[in-house]
Amino acid sequence: MSEIKDLRVTQFDNPKKTMYFAKELLLTRDKINITGTTNSATIVARTAEGLVRFGYVTYENVKTETIIENNKKRIRFIVTIKKTNNFDKLYKENEENRKKKEEERKNMEESKK
Repeated sequence: MSEIKDLRVTQFDNPKKTMYFAKELLLTRDKINITGTTNSATIVARTAEGLVRFGYVTYENVKTETIIENNKKRIRFIVTIKKTNNFDKLYKENEENRKKKEEERKNMEESKK
């Protein structure tokens, strides 16, 4: 079993882009942790919830950790997700749709010239 990889999220990250990065990590792993601080907890939650809602993953674990460094507390929010049996199929379908839309946008831009 491979080590669980962390996807670190900041408060400035876009949940859709974070979902994309999570799916990319899950191509080579069964589980990942989506982690963030208190400031980015909503992005962590929205990313994990989106992936669950679309059927890519299930929740494995949700927890918080308090780390004390130099007399300062740092709180981390960690959501462990596990890919579903449908992950590869859903990923392939989504990538095909994304490439098709990208090609359509490119053709529209060229036709405007």
